[in-house]
Amino acid sequence: MNRTNTGLLIALLVGIIMLPTGLGWAQTKGQTQNPPQKKVVEQKKEEPPEEYTAEEYDACIAATEEADLSKRATLIIAFMEKYPKSKLLPNAIASYEAMLYEVHKSGDFEKLEPMAEQWLKLNPNSLKTQFYAFDAALKRGKHQKVVEYGEKIYAQQPSADLASILYNSYDKLGNKAKKSEWHLKLLEYPEYNDNWELRWALVVEYAEKDLPKAASYAEQTLKALAIAKKPANVSDADWSKTTKSVEKGCYDIIGRDYYNQNKWPQAMESLQKAVKVESYDAGYYYIAMCQWRRDQIDEAIDTFAMADLLGGKMSAQAKQHCLTLYKSQHNGNDTGIDKVYRRAKAALDATKK
Repeated sequence: MNRTNTGLLIALLVGIIMLPTGLGWAQTKGQTQNPPQKKVVEQKKEEPPEEYTAEEYDACIAATEEADLSKRATLIIAFMEKYPKSKLLPNAIASYEAMLYEVHKSGDFEKLEPMAEQWLKLNPNSLKTQFYAFDAALKRGKHQKVVEYGEKIYAQQPSADLASILYNSYDKLGNKAKKSEWHLKLLEYPEYNDNWELRWALVVEYAEKDLPKAASYAEQTLKALAIAKKPANVSDADWSKTTKSVEKGCYDIIGRDYYNQNKWPQAMESLQKAVKVESYDAGYYYIAMCQWRRDQIDEAIDTFAMADLLGGKMSAQAKQHCLTLYKSQHNGNDTGIDKVYRRAKAALDATKK
């Protein structure tokens, strides 16, 4: 507000109020005749109310023109609390909101945070102010406030970026339930269709407790990986190593889920893709189990031998099954089983070329 213009306005209003409300008969300069003897009854007009007092005006000016921003915030709040119905409130509000904008623009988030929070006490539904408080908390690493303000903003203006921030903040707060909630929200956004990391994290989470769910996320991970681009800061070698490891893990999970459903062909197909990426004992073990279930005994014997040679948790079981099946095909005799292992070693060596 321009003080000079306001001062003229007040003076004008005062001048109008102070003017006499009735002049009787004309008392024009130079007029000499006497007025009629009839008594004139003056009509008393109602005076217009003042818009604000001088004290109110001075308080508004003192608040909005205070140079120190922290003091200005306090003074404007005090003015609004003292004069809740003042005609000058729009000026005070505009001044405070302009100050929030300038402080945010300057990057002084330490100063911005209390100013925004103070303003929200009077304007709890101000989306713009919620954003200022949110951004200040985010820049200062105050994750509890980030999620507090962020969820309110998201309810009015949902976005993939905001969902990602909330997911990460709940992760840093250690709130697993809320992190999981926002994790799933992120997967709904097309912007994250190529984000295999989000889906792979769910594969890992459910692998030991809910294999069908893990397999479902493994399918999603493979689709995302197929369209993902190598980050600029990752070397070709590291990207290849990472993606191959994820592919192997996904095919393994999908294959074992099919195996549990007694879907032997589908299980074999997926597990063969897994061992093609990288040879490992469990992959060959379950392929051999599928072959056994399909009465492909000779193939199963060789595959069990491959699993045994690779070592690992499934090695002992693979060796036992290999021996049992071999004997069943050779009248209970294990003579010549060394040939099986030579074939298995040759097959494994061929996968390394």
